[in-house]
Amino acid sequence: MKHFSAVMTYELHKQLVGHLIREDDQEDLCFATYNPGTGTSRQSGIVSSIILPEEGDREVHGNAEFSPQYLERAIRIAVERKEGLVFLHSHPFPGWQGMSDPDVVAETRISPAAYGATGLPLIGMTIGNDEAWSARFWTKHPIEKRVYERQWCESVRVVGKQLKVTFNDRLLKPSFDSGKQLRTISAWGRKTQEDVSRLRVAIVGLGSVGSIVAEILARTGISYFLLIDFDLVEYKNLDRTLGVFDSDVGNSKVDAIKEAISRSATSPNVKVECVQHSICEERGFLEALNCDVIFSCVDRPWPRQALNLIAYAHLIPVIDGGIKVRTNKLNTKIIGADWRAHTVGSERICLECLGQYRSEMAKLESEGYLDDPDYIEGMSEAFREAHENVFPFSAHLAAMEVLQMLSLFIAPSGIADVGLQNYHFVSGRMDVEESAQCQEYCFFPTIIGKGDNCGVQVWGRHPKAEEARARI
Repeated sequence: MKHFSAVMTYELHKQLVGHLIREDDQEDLCFATYNPGTGTSRQSGIVSSIILPEEGDREVHGNAEFSPQYLERAIRIAVERKEGLVFLHSHPFPGWQGMSDPDVVAETRISPAAYGATGLPLIGMTIGNDEAWSARFWTKHPIEKRVYERQWCESVRVVGKQLKVTFNDRLLKPSFDSGKQLRTISAWGRKTQEDVSRLRVAIVGLGSVGSIVAEILARTGISYFLLIDFDLVEYKNLDRTLGVFDSDVGNSKVDAIKEAISRSATSPNVKVECVQHSICEERGFLEALNCDVIFSCVDRPWPRQALNLIAYAHLIPVIDGGIKVRTNKLNTKIIGADWRAHTVGSERICLECLGQYRSEMAKLESEGYLDDPDYIEGMSEAFREAHENVFPFSAHLAAMEVLQMLSLFIAPSGIADVGLQNYHFVSGRMDVEESAQCQEYCFFPTIIGKGDNCGVQVWGRHPKAEEARARI
């Protein structure tokens, strides 16, 4: 079944609040454009630009009405931008908004012209006086001419330093057990737990860190998981991968962790979807677009490049981390170990500018060179990936990553961005960098909210993933 959602940056949200929520409590309206973000089961409308009314474009008299020339101008701008059309208006009430008869009439009248000109469905959006959004797509009927059906969105997301989500209670109900989660609810309240339970969370990479993230989230009350990993459980994984045992060796990691989540989950209606693909393959990439938050638990450059693009073009925050262990040449004594956790996306520094991957290395991996032993042997030591890790280090990093997500979503005491956290094992010191920004000519801030129209394809064939699936 197809799901629908709308999303915008916090910057656009505040501009719309300033225009639509009036001090005299009258309704107001405006148009905007959007880019599509197309996952395998969720269609997102990514609000891109606002088309504010000019003199004579609308009348405000309790309700609000727009003039024909305003609609014509908005459609012309949408066509020029090769984007879809959004019609937005306000209601003087809080929460997720329904539609009055005049609202329905207005949007059904706009729908044919918007679709005919842009080739994309009209999106209608309403904001309440508490800044909560509601949204719906008007999709063309598959048979009847000039008939457009209303498809309510499950949620509307606002992405900036904080991830704010307004949920449609009729389509996406909370799912939690107050008995099992009594102590969790006592920490942040019932309403927060209701919203936490409705987040769609992806975990990319189900190794040492990803498996522990899955366990923490399952006990925290997450109800919807998407697990993305093409690899199989190996005997060497058992010392640092949570929830897998001797009997899992040779099976897919996603299936093994799905079983672990089903044993640990405190939500009464947990759903786990398994994708035995790489995030660098079309299937894995498009599945990730169905989610609200993504955990990056990978250690290769190509997957990080794909996740970086999703965070900016599709406005889906990515929680990332990494561990680096330094030993003597014989690997008999530890010299140092450091790990870091951070969130990337709108208003934050990207993974490439953080140094979490290099574009040239992502290119080499996509061409298969990083899986060629002869090529790797000829690389300089500075360009080789380090894979040393132990369970306690992974456990600490996994907890840091989940705490990054909770700060992003809950914003305790109003703090949603806790910065880039770097933990040093030898000294026991945590360094925090709070104001890191992308480099001046970074590409990724230029594609914020571009979605399917970003003009970049990072996925392709992944022979190693294909080989792993063939071994099942």
